[in-house]
Amino acid sequence: MSRAELEACFRHAGAVEPPSGLQRGHFLTWIDHREARRRRWRWPQRIAFEYTPFGIDFDRKLWFFFTPGLAAGRFDARVQASRWRDTRAVGLHYEPSRLPAPLRSLLYDEVKPLGEGLALGLGGINAGPGAGDHFFFALEPWRMEERTRSR
Repeated sequence: MSRAELEACFRHAGAVEPPSGLQRGHFLTWIDHREARRRRWRWPQRIAFEYTPFGIDFDRKLWFFFTPGLAAGRFDARVQASRWRDTRAVGLHYEPSRLPAPLRSLLYDEVKPLGEGLALGLGGINAGPGAGDHFFFALEPWRMEERTRSR
């Protein structure tokens, strides 16, 4: 999908409920605004989400990298008005995380379930529109053979 199609999909997707289970993440594309292009954000996000396999365990409320066993970034999932788009979304709030306070206060993401276990996400930082929204990512169910292989 183009960025315009991703924007429309995020805004117009149906009912919003927090996803469940293990979800494998896929980086899709960058949002094009000045703050999202800043090197202080772009390089760490590129390494963590574009170059590194990642996912979310919605049952344990943790992000993971490479395998679900390498989990970090505990969050609360709240259905709410999106900070970044004119829609409702599942906001991921990192107050419960044990990450260092300065990092924890920077984190914020949104997820929009699409159905069939798929979700579209906006990743970024804890800031308003045009500053906090940095990239789109997709989530799909983590398949059983991946679970077995990652042990």
